[in-house]
Amino acid sequence: MKTLLKLSAINRSFGAIQALKDADFEIGESEVMGLVGENGAGKSTLVKIISGFDDGYSGEFEMDGAAVRFPNPARAERAGISIAQQELSLIPAMSVAENIFLAGDQVPLVATKQVLARRARPYLDEVGLDSVDPSIAVNRLSVGEQQLVEVARLLAREPRVLILDEPTAALGESDSMRILAMVERLAASGKSIIYVSHRLDEIFKISHRITVLRDGMSQKPRAASELNVQSLVESMLGRELRNMFPPRASPARDAPLLEVRGVWPDATVEPFSFSAYPGEILGLAGQLGSGSGDILAAVGGARGIREGRIAFGGRSFMPRSPKEAIEAGIAYCSDDRKLDGLFLGRPIRENLTSPALDRISGFGILRRGVERGLASLNAEKFTVDVSRMRTEAGLLSGGNQQKVALGKWLAIEPKVILVNEPTRGVDVGARAEIYRKLREFADEGKAVVFASTDIQEITGLADRVVTFYRGMQIGEITAESISAAAVLEQITHPFSRSPEAAQA
Repeated sequence: MKTLLKLSAINRSFGAIQALKDADFEIGESEVMGLVGENGAGKSTLVKIISGFDDGYSGEFEMDGAAVRFPNPARAERAGISIAQQELSLIPAMSVAENIFLAGDQVPLVATKQVLARRARPYLDEVGLDSVDPSIAVNRLSVGEQQLVEVARLLAREPRVLILDEPTAALGESDSMRILAMVERLAASGKSIIYVSHRLDEIFKISHRITVLRDGMSQKPRAASELNVQSLVESMLGRELRNMFPPRASPARDAPLLEVRGVWPDATVEPFSFSAYPGEILGLAGQLGSGSGDILAAVGGARGIREGRIAFGGRSFMPRSPKEAIEAGIAYCSDDRKLDGLFLGRPIRENLTSPALDRISGFGILRRGVERGLASLNAEKFTVDVSRMRTEAGLLSGGNQQKVALGKWLAIEPKVILVNEPTRGVDVGARAEIYRKLREFADEGKAVVFASTDIQEITGLADRVVTFYRGMQIGEITAESISAAAVLEQITHPFSRSPEAAQA
């Protein structure tokens, strides 16, 4: 296999932090190269260098055997390198075709919408969107379809190397499968794909070789067939990870701590009902748009409710805001830590104490000593570096950001913890820490309710599972019946279930 792109002895520092240390990377023609590592291992820095977003490095960069250096992304694109980042760069109100040719490439100076639609068709077919009308607005598509349009937009520039950075992080199971199928088609057509993901099952499904970064240093790429999940995790962490998920508990279900009865959140098809017990981790399984995340937001006071009641702590109430839920002892951690989970421009210390201002202030005056003590205590419980309390939360890795987003709720000493997508965009080491902490919460007598589109997470962490499908509540799966097959059948094909799944 001919090497298309090669980086050697790459070093990149940001002040006292060295993000890359003599790192090497290569990819061959028509190859899918998996790029993995913990948050903060240097993956994002390496990807930015390859795609022209970062020119402040030292080392050698070759393409087709010739030395290159890209001062900006435009130069990298002209050389045949394109990147689809985690945050979509589409304009929702514009049509699919208009988004594909937004940069003005491959189209005449003056073109009608019909001409754009006709020219967009081959690129949509290439990514598996053959049934999508190029003339419709992007905001009418699902998140998964928008992700595919993003890739189609890059294909219009005829790249030789395509970088996909966490392309399925915000997608459900079915949309993720479409992305993987697209990657296989593109590689078969001659494209080279750098696939960055924390989902190791995806890495093994589509990668020819895998490159691991650990603490800014690269390891020699190895064929995916030579590795398994355990050996890859050990290579990423530098140590053995014995158990990703803590052992399940067998909580007594005498009296529920939280009862949701006929609660109908906005944007769902029907009301939902379920109970959560002390010492239990309850999993809400469903794809994006299934309603599992909506009901968590409703109970946490962050989503409007049409009707229903919530019983908690021996009384019925209906939270009209997150503040009311917090006052009742209910913590709600959303699925988007950057949007409403953290104050990215404020110090970690302030984030870790933000839900409990009444505890760290008096008569409108902030008590700095109390704030520092509470922040340090919560940081230690979530293994956040206490020496970085003054650092802005936005400068942390994704895994540490998520630990702060969860750890801040310790400040209100909640009885019920609601978490939507607890480990989205989080590396395998931080995942294990978060799972362990959620189990500790439950062992303390709290009720933990989490919603997730990650089947492995649902089947490995939950003591009991409630399933959702397109805004409807489908069924319940007890601990002894939890399996990937049973969960998948209920959240993807609930109305054509086998007798075995129906009994679950």
